[in-house]
Amino acid sequence: MVKIDTFENRVAVVTGGASGIGRGIAEALIGAGATVVIADVNEESAQATAKEIGALARHVDVSDPVSVDELAKSVIEECGRVDIVVNNAGVGPLETFESMSLQDFRWVLEINLGGVIHGMKTFLPYLKENENGGYIVNTASVAAVLPGEGTAAYGASKAAMLSIGDTVDLELRAAGNDTVGVATLMPAMVRSNITENSRQRPGFDADTDQTEDFQVESRVLEPRDVGEMVVEALRAGNRHIFTHPETREAIAAYQADVISGFDA
Repeated sequence: MVKIDTFENRVAVVTGGASGIGRGIAEALIGAGATVVIADVNEESAQATAKEIGALARHVDVSDPVSVDELAKSVIEECGRVDIVVNNAGVGPLETFESMSLQDFRWVLEINLGGVIHGMKTFLPYLKENENGGYIVNTASVAAVLPGEGTAAYGASKAAMLSIGDTVDLELRAAGNDTVGVATLMPAMVRSNITENSRQRPGFDADTDQTEDFQVESRVLEPRDVGEMVVEALRAGNRHIFTHPETREAIAAYQADVISGFDA
């Protein structure tokens, strides 16, 4: 079990860090003593947020592996190291499977799943070289383990992120590496602008947008509260980070239904 005992003198990179959950995690890490680099596709927003919370800012397009590689090299050049990588950038149009175009699916997967793959492939070698080890946190969603209407593309990307994170963590342990950990964050409703970001996707048609139809009634957490949960999870070495205990029953019921397939 990999734990981070102290965040002092640690360097963290948070993609999608200009707003929402990313900003909340960045604020919590800074509050715990870390130096934080927020990276976002909107460089202007990243700069503004960095100034407000005391972080460094970088531009990154997580769907482009070259851009992610340039981000990593920039952080190493300025900070000398990286200890924590939060692959948080994501989008999430809520549409039925039939109403989503192939372009929509590709867009979601390129950013959500591609961003995690690029982030892990790029930063993992740096973390393994770090004598103090480190952590990768991938921001998925409760949709990774609980299917819901309107989450075909979004849920698929998040379930794949969970699988990749768990697999890489197992492979690290099998290789005898006990200094680098991988955790998956699976929040439910958190105050963010992910819906508005999703409406910026190529080919978006406001007349067919169904997002509001799939908004579920749920306790809405503030991003900073989620950030504090992430910090505490890294202290404890928790690999699966849930933010809404009230979703446990529904997840358990779904898992029980899956397991019932063995009885059949």
